[in-house]
Amino acid sequence: MQKIKSKSFVLIIPILIFSGISFYIYSLIFTTLKFDISKNKRSRTTKYSYVILSADNKVLSKLSRKFEIDNSNHKIPFFLKYSFISSEDKRFYKHNGIDLKSISRALFENIRSGYVKEGGSTITQQVARLIFLDNDLSFQRKIKEILISLILELKYDKNQILKLYLNNIYLGSGAYGVNEASQVYFGKLMNELTLSESALIAGLAPAPSIYSPYQNIELAIKNRNKVLESMYVDGYISLADKNKAIKEKINLNHQTANNLLDDKLLINFILEETDKRIENKNDYKFLRIKSSIKKDWQEKAQKISRYVGPKELEFALLSIESNTGLIRTMITSRNPLINEYNRVISSVRPLGSTFKIIPYAAALIEGIKLTDKFEDLPRCWESYCPKNFSEKYRGSVSLIESFKSSSNIVPISITKKIGSKNIINLANSFGLGYKQELKEFPSLAIGSYGDNLLNITSAYSAINNGGKIQKPSIIEKIESFNNKSIWKNKFVSEKILDLKVTKKINKLLEKSVKEGTSKAASIKGKKIYGKTGTSDGNKDLWFIGSLDNLTTGIWIGYDDNKESELSSGNAAYLWKKFIAEIYKIPIKK
Repeated sequence: MQKIKSKSFVLIIPILIFSGISFYIYSLIFTTLKFDISKNKRSRTTKYSYVILSADNKVLSKLSRKFEIDNSNHKIPFFLKYSFISSEDKRFYKHNGIDLKSISRALFENIRSGYVKEGGSTITQQVARLIFLDNDLSFQRKIKEILISLILELKYDKNQILKLYLNNIYLGSGAYGVNEASQVYFGKLMNELTLSESALIAGLAPAPSIYSPYQNIELAIKNRNKVLESMYVDGYISLADKNKAIKEKINLNHQTANNLLDDKLLINFILEETDKRIENKNDYKFLRIKSSIKKDWQEKAQKISRYVGPKELEFALLSIESNTGLIRTMITSRNPLINEYNRVISSVRPLGSTFKIIPYAAALIEGIKLTDKFEDLPRCWESYCPKNFSEKYRGSVSLIESFKSSSNIVPISITKKIGSKNIINLANSFGLGYKQELKEFPSLAIGSYGDNLLNITSAYSAINNGGKIQKPSIIEKIESFNNKSIWKNKFVSEKILDLKVTKKINKLLEKSVKEGTSKAASIKGKKIYGKTGTSDGNKDLWFIGSLDNLTTGIWIGYDDNKESELSSGNAAYLWKKFIAEIYKIPIKK
């Protein structure tokens, strides 16, 4: 009886092992077959190829959409296709996911050279690793890679597998996929790449950081030439093609006269706005997007952002053409290459004294005159006892003088007199109070509630436009590949203030710049209408100002809401510096 039990136990062990292996293989097969390309999070999807132009028709950005896996009509450009096949997997169309010949050859070469000179992974194996696995060098991971590769070959045809590979491979400098690499290195769409450029991109695959043309152009060219030689030997290009490509000078995106704009946040915002306009109703394959951005203004503003104090201190700038609402400049960060947070749109910060135009406008609507007197003296509203920022009080003071000195007492008195609801309603008509709901507290009048730079600049732009508000837009028009119009900006405005009231507000704003707290923005011989703003502890420093038909807003502060040693005067000075640059106005340093 004991012997029967022992034999049964000996038989159970291999059965359990076999069952475990079978279940493991089954789950692996099931997971791979269930894989949905459209939900692949490692692949950044691009719905359409696009070219984004500036207001003066300079190219800001170009990007091809990723290859559509299930669309056989979406072809891979010939040179791009065979540069990768020739350099990465010569027998791609002959093997079933695993190439024993390549593995044997690579093993022999590595043993002969004494170091790892070649890899034996097929393109299919690389897809398995890119999508399902990681770069762990364990034996277990290699077994998984082989099994997944075999399953992928059953599920997809060769061109689909190649597209998966070209969509997902990392090629350095933040580029995932050949479409992004084409943009990053050459500022081109994929079908615009030359043979030489296609070969250089393919040459990045083994080690993008080592072969990067931005890091080591000589090594990148050397590897490009190896790819070209391989393509010639494999019969994909002629000797003349190879020699011509070798002689071709490499012109990287950053070296070209019309280099693309290195601001992903700005480009992404333009694309988000584009999606809203086309509403995803049509399956567009290519869009030509005419933005409202002035490229030279954008570049000048980005340089000016670097004048801000400590490197952790952040900066945002927005310029709106007042009579159209078109956004001419948008700086989202001091360094948009590494800091991907849009402070123009996403950052909601206390507006400080920039909000005071609302209670003062409400006062003027109610018939209060610029010369009417108010008490600028310390007082409390229940338990709320605000102070003037300067801690100076002027007693009986006119409306215009109180605005010039940026009194905190007077706008609260105005709000109490007119009613907080009226102030909130007027702010809402200016487009304020939607990012953070305005509530009936005394501090409302002096900008304790937050909003973004886009909305407060748009409010000042409406005052500069005779009391008519335009919805801000960063797009002028959208066209298809054959220049067929898809969408065009219609510039619809809404009147929110009487012209007489608007002129009086502009007097307040002009006085603030000429003689008041916004004096750092003044330019000799120019009529400037603007206002500084500061939140508690100098955490937020604002200046919003208008000159001619342009309204520009600036915000400075720390992302972690830390106190600053600068003042709103610094924001006003940087505003002046930007305006002087774009209008070529000489100013004293």
